[in-house]
Amino acid sequence: MELQGHNLSAVALSPYEWSVEFSKGQPKAYRPQNAPWVIKGPQEESGGETAQRRSPTTVDELIQRFLTVLGDSRMPHQPSRYQSLELEAFCRPGSLDVLEQGTRDCVNYALALLDDRSRQGYQALPSTVAGQQRRSRGPLSSFQLLQEPRKKVCPQGLVNSHEDNPANNCARLSDSWAILALALTASRDQAFFLADFFYKYLGNKTALGIRVPPIGLPLFCLEFHFQFYVWQEGGPLKRDRRTKRNNKPVRRSFELQHLGLDEPLKAYVHEAQISCLVTGVDHESWCAYLFVDTYYQGDSSSEDVEYYHSQKDGDMQTDPLTAGTLDANLPIWTPREYFLTIYECRLKQVKHAVHNLVSRLLLKLEPYLHDRQSLSSLPDNDYMMSFDRKKQLQQMLDEASRLLRQTIHSICRIIDTWDRFSSRDAAYLSDIVRHRGASDESIPPFRLVAIIGDHINDLRELQLRAEEQQDLCVGLARELEMQIVMEDNQITTQQHQTGELVKVLTGIGL
Repeated sequence: MELQGHNLSAVALSPYEWSVEFSKGQPKAYRPQNAPWVIKGPQEESGGETAQRRSPTTVDELIQRFLTVLGDSRMPHQPSRYQSLELEAFCRPGSLDVLEQGTRDCVNYALALLDDRSRQGYQALPSTVAGQQRRSRGPLSSFQLLQEPRKKVCPQGLVNSHEDNPANNCARLSDSWAILALALTASRDQAFFLADFFYKYLGNKTALGIRVPPIGLPLFCLEFHFQFYVWQEGGPLKRDRRTKRNNKPVRRSFELQHLGLDEPLKAYVHEAQISCLVTGVDHESWCAYLFVDTYYQGDSSSEDVEYYHSQKDGDMQTDPLTAGTLDANLPIWTPREYFLTIYECRLKQVKHAVHNLVSRLLLKLEPYLHDRQSLSSLPDNDYMMSFDRKKQLQQMLDEASRLLRQTIHSICRIIDTWDRFSSRDAAYLSDIVRHRGASDESIPPFRLVAIIGDHINDLRELQLRAEEQQDLCVGLARELEMQIVMEDNQITTQQHQTGELVKVLTGIGL
């Protein structure tokens, strides 16, 4: 059954019902969460006898071993091969020896925050209790990110462990080291979902879904990815230093060349990605990962891990996964509620970024497109405009149309993923959405869903506005092109006639 408005409680449960095992708990599954898959996974066979599984020594070997968790390495055509190609190319500049030794600068810059806490003994207490927390080490480097999960964690394993990885800061090197550290330390249950999560993050995907594997130990995965564009003015162009298989940047950045038609303009558009994964075995043992692109923000990024760490004020510590809007010391202990909270915060952030881009773009186009349906109302009397002026105006309209097309596509994917989620995977949330929430909850799930619906409706309106402006840009650009072709033909005809006249006059002279 599809949603009626924002009412998720109307969704039929089967077969997307949240397992009772997640609420009851699976304590027998806690200890394996501290065993790295690439080390503690299935043993290698040698001569018919089980050999001791050794640690991977190269990046390619690590990625191949990490992806064996998907269980298709011996299947024809290796279905996960497309994932290994992307991960190997992205991580290959790294070295496992360099990461393990931790002596070089490339593995010692801050790129992550780790919040590891347990509510063992606190379940019956109000949600205002911060729980039992591992001592914070502050911003972690990739070397520290490798070492921390190897230490003894809270009694019930990795509980509500928030690993915030703001990807690549412009002034720093690639975050391939962070992915290597996570691949070396992730348990089997985390690796099972992280493999596809890494691929989508690197591949500029937009996605939203909840997965519960149909066989084996009950596990859950709640995941979203936003691909969007950011408008930036002034300063130098900031490019993503991370590269893909083709040696091109992971995210695109480009300068707008033609929008400054009548006044100087130094504006850039950056492709950006926000990806979140919440996965675990029950409500007491789960992890949340967030990857945020910051390369285009420079040293003053408000998403930088050092910035978040500096915002600590007494007992209050901003939660980086919710963009600092919540206090990490007043945690949301249950995974679905926390996931919805993160999704709403980050969707609002993306909505504002896209609104800013479209508004800035239309502001630049307004002198040429405002209330105009044809070129007859353009400044300077279009038919009296010079040939060069028309070419410049056409280039401006073409550039604006391309940017609007990309932005519309990005908006559509966000809306489509929410619509698909609402018609199917949202059934996993039906029980918490029906619950109206306690008075001590900041925003109960049913209100979060309504707020998310409002954000989506805002994006629908923005999409219509952008489509209308794109159609106008395309129409005016086509009209200009026809005029340019006609003028070019007229010039060619005049030149031909002039040439014939010269021939006649030359003949008379002779």
